[in-house]
Amino acid sequence: MTGPSSASPQGPGSRRLRASIFFAVYAEIAFLVFLGVFLWRHANPNGGGMEMVGLSAAFTLIFLPLTLPAWILAKQGRFLLTTAFIAAFAAILYFLLWLELLDELGIAPAPWS
Repeated sequence: MTGPSSASPQGPGSRRLRASIFFAVYAEIAFLVFLGVFLWRHANPNGGGMEMVGLSAAFTLIFLPLTLPAWILAKQGRFLLTTAFIAAFAAILYFLLWLELLDELGIAPAPWS
């Protein structure tokens, strides 16, 4: 029996959208782990560790305000369309941050460029 406190009925489209949001959010979390390892391995051994600022910027400027709320809203099954746009926007920002960090480290983003 559904009551006012229960969630709205989940159709097959809602389940797919929710699964897509979870896939995007978990991929973004995996990217943060990868980014931490990548920056740690490419840090200047004689430097001050400023390369790790990229990880903290990704965490505080993208993960906390965008990825984490997208995960929470998808977990609750609320505002799925808006949540999908938030997760997609976060993915775009992660990609742009990745390109900027590659440029800052002097690493070519692709061998053909």
